[in-house]
Amino acid sequence: MRRDGMGESRMTVTEKTRPAATEPVASVRDRILDVAQGLFSELGYSAASTRAIAQGAGVNLAQLHYHFGAKRDLFKAAYLRGAAQVTEARSRALAELRTAHAEGPIPLDELVRSFVTPFMLAGNTPAGRATMRMHARLHTEPDDISKEVLSTVYDETTLAYVTEFQRVLPHISHETLCWRLYFMMGAYRYTLLRTGRLEAMSGGACDSADFDRAVAEIVPFLCAGLSAP
Repeated sequence: MRRDGMGESRMTVTEKTRPAATEPVASVRDRILDVAQGLFSELGYSAASTRAIAQGAGVNLAQLHYHFGAKRDLFKAAYLRGAAQVTEARSRALAELRTAHAEGPIPLDELVRSFVTPFMLAGNTPAGRATMRMHARLHTEPDDISKEVLSTVYDETTLAYVTEFQRVLPHISHETLCWRLYFMMGAYRYTLLRTGRLEAMSGGACDSADFDRAVAEIVPFLCAGLSAP
């Protein structure tokens, strides 16, 4: 700081341009992940470039690679960021249901609802919508990446649910049950895509962005399919 001839304080060039403080690492990582989730969900793995992600986050490529390594690792981190919240919610819901129904199998409708709700209602937040779009696009991503992230995130909780579905549906063979659960996953994954077909079929009466209604409609549909003879 120096004073001019009038006695007023003025900042030197160095003082004007010196950064006030170093930005926290967590803030930089979160900003990169925010942009990565958005671009990966909109464009997919191949079309979303690390350069575009870096530019959107206001960092250079060296910073992006420092925090996340290769593009593949950034994709996994962006997906896991939101998907982990889903699996945690499912795990909590299943634990609560097991406690509430300790003497017998968990009712099918409660089991189905606890499985689909954390994922589908994630669409009520911007970060959740990005996660859902990334999930819905996984079948179009490189096969090895999609298999890796699905296995990493969902295997443990999915297998725990399979055990409970088998308890409440003992008349269904394990092989048939697995097929039906596979179909169930396909049903809610397509719902998350929001292709516009629902609006077209209903003449605009139905809104595929109404995730509360989607849950209310899909639960009885899935229960009927899972429990069919």
